[in-house]
Amino acid sequence: MTKLIRALTFDLDNTLWETDVSILRAEDVMARHLRTLTPSEWMAEFNLETFHALRKLVVEEQPQIAHNLTSTRKETLKRWFENRGATTAIAYDLANEGFRVFYEERQNVTPYPGTVATLKQLSKNFKLAAITNGNADLMAMQIGRYFQFSLKSQDFLEPKPAPGMFEEALKLLKVDPHECMHVGDDIEHDVIGARQVGMKTVWFNMHSLSQEGDTLADYVITDLRELLHLLKLHG
Repeated sequence: MTKLIRALTFDLDNTLWETDVSILRAEDVMARHLRTLTPSEWMAEFNLETFHALRKLVVEEQPQIAHNLTSTRKETLKRWFENRGATTAIAYDLANEGFRVFYEERQNVTPYPGTVATLKQLSKNFKLAAITNGNADLMAMQIGRYFQFSLKSQDFLEPKPAPGMFEEALKLLKVDPHECMHVGDDIEHDVIGARQVGMKTVWFNMHSLSQEGDTLADYVITDLRELLHLLKLHG
């Protein structure tokens, strides 16, 4: 079966790297930076809990931007400062500046052990692409060199598991669904999403969770390096 594979697509967050680590660090860097630009009382109550609570409210009011993490973060920051007395113009500028700092730090990820070497080896034999519901700028990272492209949900009407992103990837890779294998950690977004368009699926179950993914995915791995054996690659 794997001999028919011509391309692989990957989820990014929690598949190629641990997302929580990079996000929390970026949140902290952003908050510290914003505190240097604003009156102390504007950021006095700012923390993860209060920010996420406001973001939830923003998404409830504007569900159309829920899958666009860039717009959601900017709108939440803008609302935060407006709620503290900033003019719309100032709140807008602060939101953009906060996002700029956050996004720059957000790209500072540490791939899981063996990931870089695995991608390098895979790229010699297959076309690689990424499909993410996040907003990481893969092509600006060092490991981006091994990929043809990276699709982000914010550029589509719907995020995974909707078929749009998977279908676009197949089109750009110029392969049929059965010739492409998708690798991801999320059962619904990755396994079910890719499966519904006819792609082969690999559940990246790093933490050895016991759930339905064992039967839903074509293959289950706990380490990305297992893909080399799965696809019969050596060296």
